[in-house]
Amino acid sequence: MPEATPAPVHVAPARAGRPPSGTRVYRPEELVRVEIRIPAHLARQLFERANATGRAVSATATALLSDALSDSSAGRMP
Repeated sequence: MPEATPAPVHVAPARAGRPPSGTRVYRPEELVRVEIRIPAHLARQLFERANATGRAVSATATALLSDALSDSSAGRMP
C-alpha cells in the first residue's frame, strides 16, 4: 500500500508591517522563515539555553515554541 502524502500546510497572513500577501502553502516538513523582535532579556535567555545545550538558536527556539504551543492547546497558556 503506498504511503499517504501529508496534507499541505496553509499559513494565513498575519498582521505585520507590510500588506498581507495572502495565504501561503507549504509542505509539512518545509522550513518557514519567521522574523520576530523580542526583548533583549528573552534573547539572552534563548542564546544562553542554545549555548548550554549545544544546539543552534533556531533549533532551540523551535523546540521552545513547539512546547509553548502544545501547552497552549492543552489550556495551560492564555
